[in-house]
Amino acid sequence: MPCRPPNTSRRARAAAPLLLLALSACRTASLPAAIEYTEGAALPDASELMRLGPNDIVRARVYGHPELSTPESDDLTGTRVDPDGSLALPLVGSVSVGGLTLVEARDVIRASYASFMREPQVEVSVVEYAARRFYIFGEVLTPGPIAFDRPLNVYQALTFGGGFSRHADRKQIVLLRERPEGVDVHVIDGESPDESGLVALMPNDFLFVRRTGAGKFSEEVLPILSGISSSLTSIGSLILIDDRLDD
Repeated sequence: MPCRPPNTSRRARAAAPLLLLALSACRTASLPAAIEYTEGAALPDASELMRLGPNDIVRARVYGHPELSTPESDDLTGTRVDPDGSLALPLVGSVSVGGLTLVEARDVIRASYASFMREPQVEVSVVEYAARRFYIFGEVLTPGPIAFDRPLNVYQALTFGGGFSRHADRKQIVLLRERPEGVDVHVIDGESPDESGLVALMPNDFLFVRRTGAGKFSEEVLPILSGISSSLTSIGSLILIDDRLDD
């Protein structure tokens, strides 16, 4: 059984990610890693988590100038952010808003209109978030990618999976989060909820509910990760995660 200290999470870091398809051939490779135990993370500030991204639908209003606001109709209210993170607006053209909070986007749009008018009053809101997704797979009833528009912790995110299957190992819920320096790994007990499940979900997180009596974690998860178009497809530390889960 894996050793899980209470109220902790596990972080496995690989110095250089390898291709997932090469994992099975690299079990003897030396992959430097550091394991740290940290307290469960609280929910982040919503303004920091919910940054604008491609395909989000944004409404921008310029008070007193409806002709300069984003269009509103029965079919669409607002304008969709382009794949490059830009928002097309009347008069000023494309404004880069990708990666910005709503407050930051408002300031950028206001500055753009300030070149044409004195002290423009601008309001920016989101009609639909589409850029932020997490993934839930394994022994859940409705696996797949999930779009989310508000802060969630792991326990809240699990509800989007439609419940556990009868084969689920509820004590083995694994959260993978890739960072530039490596991969965060959180092992969460879904049967006896505690603070470990209050880890805040972030875009592109991968939640996996293990199967009772399953073998290596990498053998369970590799076929799924290989088919997901996200940064997780380059994780090269599943072997290290196997070692930690088997301790």
